[in-house]
Amino acid sequence: MSVDYLSIKSLHVDYLQKGKMITAVDSVDLSLPQSKTGVIIGPSGCGKSTLFNVLAGLNHRYSGHVLINGKVPEGGGETALILQEYGLLPWKTVWDNVILGLQLRKKTTQEIQSQAATVLDKLGLLSLAKRFPAQLSGGQRQRVAIARALVLEPKLLLMDEPFSSLDALTREEIQDFLLQIWQETKLTILLITHNIEEAVFLGNKIFVMSPGPGSIIQVVENEMAGDYELRGKVPFLEMCSSLRSLLHRREQHAADI
Repeated sequence: MSVDYLSIKSLHVDYLQKGKMITAVDSVDLSLPQSKTGVIIGPSGCGKSTLFNVLAGLNHRYSGHVLINGKVPEGGGETALILQEYGLLPWKTVWDNVILGLQLRKKTTQEIQSQAATVLDKLGLLSLAKRFPAQLSGGQRQRVAIARALVLEPKLLLMDEPFSSLDALTREEIQDFLLQIWQETKLTILLITHNIEEAVFLGNKIFVMSPGPGSIIQVVENEMAGDYELRGKVPFLEMCSSLRSLLHRREQHAADI
């Protein structure tokens, strides 16, 4: 029986802008079982990144209940966050970028060497360890960002539009790569994307958000997630079309109000 690793109830987040309080997300309810993948889709400005800041323990100014493995979110710990622009330090090599989190956690030199080498080897990056981010392709930089997260052995992986800057072919390659990682590690993964096809391919559960202030307006249980043979076939395309229509209707409704 699946256990909800991530549980959000009645989440409300405000922020101050030019002296005025703005509501970013309102009454968000979301649950994701352990070892499942979830994908959040929604229009720009609906509060997806605000939600991730709460889950990553970067924003504690919220009301409602947010629990990760039964605990209130804190920075670090069992959660790793990968941002849209990867967050790699350009003056550090691949190796030094990957071990940064281990150093911050005061791991021993032996632990750092062992864990980093293992992860880089598994992700096909060991031969690139001495290169700098500027010397890598977009797909390689994305793999480094994933390696830096995995080396910390997280239980929950948050990914905020991680593939948006990649070309179409590289994007599919990294999607396949992420799916392979999930199949091997059984991480709980929550991903934000604007790409509906990506959502249907990767998400066991798809969470559709309304225009801001964002709330979850629909949850889709997706049995097609991770099925290479169904990608591009009629049932897959029909689900993509249904989600796209839902988003367009909601955006049009918000514009008319």
